[in-house]
Amino acid sequence: MNFEKTHLCRLPCCYAVSPLTLDGRLKYLLATDDHGPCYCIDAQTLEQETVWEETGGTMSIIPLPGTNGEFLASQRFLPGFAALHARIVRMTRENGRWTERLWMELPYVHRFDLLHRGEQRYFLGCILSTTEEEQADWSKPGTLAAAPVDAGFSPPAALETIAVGMSRNHGYCRMERAGYSEAYTACDQGVFRVAPPEAPGGAWTVEQLLTIPASDVAVCDLDGDGQEELATIEPFHGSAFVIYKKLGDNYREIYRYPTPVDFLHAIWGGLLCGEPVFLAGCRDLDKELFLVRWTPEGPREEIIERGFGPSNVAVFGDEETGYILTANRQSDEGALFTVRKGVER
Repeated sequence: MNFEKTHLCRLPCCYAVSPLTLDGRLKYLLATDDHGPCYCIDAQTLEQETVWEETGGTMSIIPLPGTNGEFLASQRFLPGFAALHARIVRMTRENGRWTERLWMELPYVHRFDLLHRGEQRYFLGCILSTTEEEQADWSKPGTLAAAPVDAGFSPPAALETIAVGMSRNHGYCRMERAGYSEAYTACDQGVFRVAPPEAPGGAWTVEQLLTIPASDVAVCDLDGDGQEELATIEPFHGSAFVIYKKLGDNYREIYRYPTPVDFLHAIWGGLLCGEPVFLAGCRDLDKELFLVRWTPEGPREEIIERGFGPSNVAVFGDEETGYILTANRQSDEGALFTVRKGVER
C-alpha cells in the first residue's frame, strides 16, 4: 500500500475525528480534548470552518444517520479525567452557522454511540467512573448505560444501566452485523461484546470475551477464515498491542507488537483498500502509527509514520482507495492519509 499524507489543520491536543456528509459534500470533523475548538474541513477544498470555539473536552463524535450533517459530540471531559460535568451536545448547521443544543448531561461519559436493531435505534454510553468527585476515582468502577432513541434522535428521558463494575471503562468499537449493530468495550475487567435487545423492551446482551485488563479494542477477520480476531491495547493506556484468535471456546494470543512502545491509544480494525488490517498508534516513545496485516508467515507490522503521536483514527473508502483520518494529539495536528493498493513504498 502507498500512504500519502495531507496536513489538514493545526489543533492543539487534537483527539476526536469523524467523517461527515453535509450538503452532499464530504467533511472532516476534528476536535480537541483540551479547552478549544472543533473544526469542520471540506474534503475537496480543505476549507476550514469553526464549529465551536472554546468548549473542548471532546471524546466522541457521532454523525446522526439520515440528517444533513447533524452530529452528537461529547464535551467537558477535561482536564485529564476530571469529567464530572461531561455532556453530549447536538450540532446542527442552519443558515450558514452551527447551532449547539444540549442533548444530555452525563458525568464521565467517555465513549458513546448510536446502535440499531432493525428500525429501532439505541443510545449506548460508556461511563468511565461512577464517582461524584471532580476527578476520576478508579475505585468507583464505570458502567454501561443505554436507552431507546426515537426517529428524531430526541434525548432519552432515562437511561438503563446494563453493566456495572467496569473500572476505567475506556475502549470502544462498533461492528455492523446483518440487521443490527453491536459494540465491543474494554476496561480493567477485560473485553465485552454488547448487543441491543432482539426486540424493543428486551434485555441487552453483555458477554465477556477476555478477562485481561485492556484499554482499547478493535475487531477484524485478519486472516480471512470467517472468524474475527480481537486486537487490544494492554493495560490501560499501555505498552502492549496484542491480537487474539478464538481457538475452541477461548481466545488465544497469536501476535504481540515486537517493538517497544508506550501510551498506545489509537486502534482500528477492518478493510483498508479491501484488505483486512489492524491499525494502532501510540502517544509516547517513537509516537508511531502502524498497521498489522496477515501474511503467509502470520501477522506482520508496517510503520506508516513516526513522530506524530496519534490519539484516534477514522477509516473509510473503497477497495481501490482508502482514507485514514488521524488525530495526531502529541503534535497538535489533524491529518489525512490517502491509501492506494498495489503500490509499495
